[in-house]
Amino acid sequence: MEIIVSHPGTDFDALAAMAACARLHPGAKILLTGTQLPAVRQFIALHKDSLRLYRREQLNLDKIDRLYIVDAPGCQRLGDAAWLCDKAAAVTVYDHHPPFAGPEEGIRERLGAATTILVELLQQRNAAVTAFEATLFLLGIYEDTRCLTNPGTTVRDVRAAAWLLEQGANLAEVGKYINIPLSEEQRELFEAMLSAAGTLRIRGRNVLITAASMEQFVGGLGRLTQRLAELEDCDLAVSIVQMEKGVHLVARSMRPELNLLEILDELGVKGHAGAVTLTVKGSCPEELKQRVIGILEQRLPQGMVAADLMSVPVKSVEDSATVADVHRLLLRYGHTGMPVVDGNGTLVGIVSRRDIEKAMRHDLGHAPVRGYMTRNVITAAPDMSIDEVTRILVQNDIGRVPVLDRGKLAGIITRTDVLRRIHGDSTPRWHKPLFSRSDYRLASFGNNLTQLINQRLPKRIQGILLLLGQKAAKEGFEVYAVGGFVRDLLLGLANFDLDLAVEEDAIAFARLLPPLLGGKLNVHEEFGTATLTLSDGFHIDLATARMEFYQFPAASPEVEQATIKHDLYRRDFTINTMAFALNSDSFGQFLDFFGGYEDLQAGLIRVLYNLSFVEDPTRILRAVRFAGRYGFKLEEQTRVFLDTALKENMLARTPASRLGREFRLLFNEPNVPALLALARDLGVMEAVLQQEWPRRLDELIPAAAKIIAWSREQDLPVEDSWLLYPFLLLRELPPDRRAEAGSRLGVAGREEKTLQVLMDELDSIAEQLKRELPASEIYDLLRPLPVVALLALLAVHHGEAGLRSRALLYLEKLADVEISIDGHDLLAMGIEAGPEVGRILRAVRMAKLDGKISTREEELALAGSLARKGE
Repeated sequence: MEIIVSHPGTDFDALAAMAACARLHPGAKILLTGTQLPAVRQFIALHKDSLRLYRREQLNLDKIDRLYIVDAPGCQRLGDAAWLCDKAAAVTVYDHHPPFAGPEEGIRERLGAATTILVELLQQRNAAVTAFEATLFLLGIYEDTRCLTNPGTTVRDVRAAAWLLEQGANLAEVGKYINIPLSEEQRELFEAMLSAAGTLRIRGRNVLITAASMEQFVGGLGRLTQRLAELEDCDLAVSIVQMEKGVHLVARSMRPELNLLEILDELGVKGHAGAVTLTVKGSCPEELKQRVIGILEQRLPQGMVAADLMSVPVKSVEDSATVADVHRLLLRYGHTGMPVVDGNGTLVGIVSRRDIEKAMRHDLGHAPVRGYMTRNVITAAPDMSIDEVTRILVQNDIGRVPVLDRGKLAGIITRTDVLRRIHGDSTPRWHKPLFSRSDYRLASFGNNLTQLINQRLPKRIQGILLLLGQKAAKEGFEVYAVGGFVRDLLLGLANFDLDLAVEEDAIAFARLLPPLLGGKLNVHEEFGTATLTLSDGFHIDLATARMEFYQFPAASPEVEQATIKHDLYRRDFTINTMAFALNSDSFGQFLDFFGGYEDLQAGLIRVLYNLSFVEDPTRILRAVRFAGRYGFKLEEQTRVFLDTALKENMLARTPASRLGREFRLLFNEPNVPALLALARDLGVMEAVLQQEWPRRLDELIPAAAKIIAWSREQDLPVEDSWLLYPFLLLRELPPDRRAEAGSRLGVAGREEKTLQVLMDELDSIAEQLKRELPASEIYDLLRPLPVVALLALLAVHHGEAGLRSRALLYLEKLADVEISIDGHDLLAMGIEAGPEVGRILRAVRMAKLDGKISTREEELALAGSLARKGE
């Protein structure tokens, strides 16, 4: 007889590994020994007919031909069942726990789950597995690797999981057991652990440690410790709980470099590098806690701190330096900003290249930099953890953090430094021009998103969501996260614009939040909405769940309060109709009434009802924007509805201001050429422009996108570069139709004047710029124009080399040329104040532009000569 066993306290990895071993060795019987975790017991109870499991009394164990031990390093980990080894003629081990050697034969490898070893052996033998078996095996891998996020997870674990999915593993079923709710006893224990938890700073690491006591034994301490570690920001978490006659220790590492087996080996812990356990009798929680702290203080690897990563020495400038001096330094070193110190070397501010360039363009090069620096500088201490530094950079949206040591500037850490530390030298580009399907990490889950929330959202937003849910439950509100926030969470894309729907009264709930979260609350009674803006600028938008009614096509909707389901139904597309609950008793519960997740998987844009584009034609533009942004396509019937709305001329019946808002959003997307090409192919642009699409735009639009991207790389001071797109579109229309079409394309107010200048002067300037011109004439010609006009010039005439080189010469060099003398110098030379001063300074600048002079002495000499000639 062949027997398969695992460790006591059977978890899903142990159960799955035993089942896989039974598939690998037909005839071997699975023997359950000891206890099972609660979720495992539930699974066995439900699937007992599909699992052939035996208890000791059902088998004759006097003689065992071979004993298979899975998910345990050997006989010593079988607990009360260790006697089976004495009865066995041979023992084989399949395990992933250190040490990776032992007296028994078998396979011991450093993997995320023991099940992976058995699944690989099944693959090698081309063994068929049922969908049920694939689901169980995947559950074992997912449990022990925390859904492939555990630091000990390997590529082999991921490949095994992928193969199991191909065999029909049911992710929804897996999710039910991975996210199983806590029992009442577990919830009581977790609250006690949370109440007693404290974070210690040990050797540059955040160590979360808690000690508690329970009269009865409560299973799942490892799960509770993991949840505690995910809730708090720590490098490792240690739970010490007295239950019945023993003290139980569970530790979880949140960093791949922390091997808990090695760090805590003198305690005799069992497990693997990222998770260990220990049961001690004759001790108390506080005594064991102090012993653990002492060991960590001696053996915990030193964490990286700001002093390890910062760049030294720091290039800084004194606050008395002129703007022109700082400008030269920034150009010389290629920096985008610099710290500013006083005469004693104390940090007093920081200045960015953009601010300096603006000051230079306003002829403020002579002014002290102290007048244009940012004074409230966010800094780091030398012993601050790199995680905290990273959080500072992200939360404050800044590119660099000075490091201060006793008030003095000791170093500086940039965003690039942090990214290189995380990813190596091949720093990723987070902001790609267009998402492709391969950019998504589409989530798989059961009916609850809690685990996904913990994995994908910043800790701070997780904390805010939990606080909102607790407040909602306490005050009797039903609150849901909705819309794009949920959509992009599922896609694995960063979108932290938090939109909440509140059943009954969003404003009443919003008024409860400032005492809880701080910040400033803005209320819009007429719309039933409110916005809470926190001190760091993060904002939460709240709206009462509502239904919408349209009196006529393209009308603004009338609204009334409704349920969350009605609120989701009023939205534009199914991919934007998903939500999850925030209330603490149902936190993370996933709501998908209209198949939004299925359409995310298929990459489809689908309206919710047939008249969607008629009631709100701006949804036509949103369909283009979402399809282009995510690389999705319009669902077949949705495409028919869109075509019908265009044929009925619904866009022409829509107020220009509403269309304009949508076009402004579209023109500010990362990949406008792709969006406009899609709008062209759908017939949207022909309907908006009310004429056939000019084919030359197929060349000009991509050229404009390249120019805009280049301008951002060069950090040019242009905030309205998006105007290039409506300019190119309107340029193809007759002059008498441009104003009306411009408002439909989002052009209004000051922007109308800018476009008018482009329309009136661009062709004339282009003709002049085609000729060979000295630098001073190029400067004179282009200086009056806004930067967006120069970008338009480059886009329209991108194929004309001479014009392009002169425009680029101005943008890259001539625009920044300054002379070192000013009116004070001329007055000191005896030249009378008046128009003559301006004429001479202009002549000096022109001479410098043309390369006739370069030094201050030459500037003064020329100024004197010009003054004498003018006498």
